[in-house]
Amino acid sequence: MSQPIVFSVFIDYDNLLPAQKAAGILDVVTKALIQLPLDEDITRAKCDVRVYGGWYEGTQITRLAQDVTIEIQQDFPKIIRLPFDNGEYVKLTTNAELAVALMKEPGHHLFNTLRRRERLGNIRVEEPNNVGCTDLDCVLPLMKKLINKGSCPKASCGVTVGKLIYRQEQKIVDTMLTCDLIHAASEQVHKVILVSSDDDFLPPLRTIILSGTEAVRFHPKQNNQRVTFPHGGAQFIEMDL
Repeated sequence: MSQPIVFSVFIDYDNLLPAQKAAGILDVVTKALIQLPLDEDITRAKCDVRVYGGWYEGTQITRLAQDVTIEIQQDFPKIIRLPFDNGEYVKLTTNAELAVALMKEPGHHLFNTLRRRERLGNIRVEEPNNVGCTDLDCVLPLMKKLINKGSCPKASCGVTVGKLIYRQEQKIVDTMLTCDLIHAASEQVHKVILVSSDDDFLPPLRTIILSGTEAVRFHPKQNNQRVTFPHGGAQFIEMDL
């Protein structure tokens, strides 16, 4: 019996729209796969899905990661029927998992992928008169002092900027996804499929098609701009999800 055709789907979870996250990973994967151009001689196929995000704060799994894990366990594995132009279809056995380690080294989890950043750089605070504010109690001067000093300017207050203003950011995740895209192409995958509009992934996508593997990028948000790669390499397709 011939080996099944293999598709690899890589989902940049933070790049999905809120409605797509609410609909679920299975819905995202199905909408992507049914748009793929297929060779009608395909008789057996399988699909491996990996979902990328900041799944660990330190070594603790995040609540979001737990929720997505439960969703994946409920919805996968799944048989997805992909239609051919002639009205026939192929059954695609689809499995999914959170990307918590490199495909090349699945036993080594990459922790600390979601980090709290308290010292925010490149922030400027306007003067009240520059924004048309004449209120004597305007908070802008206080905010400026707070950010510049790093703590409350009032001597009796010990509040620091980090307790008031911070953001969480992903680290390592994009690099892991990049490594996995290239690794998948080296494993004789039939198609590498990326769900993300982030142009940081264009270099690995170019590397993949130059290695002879077809690549498809789905934009979560409608995007009429398409990448123009130099000639050479396998087929590269861009579509809206």
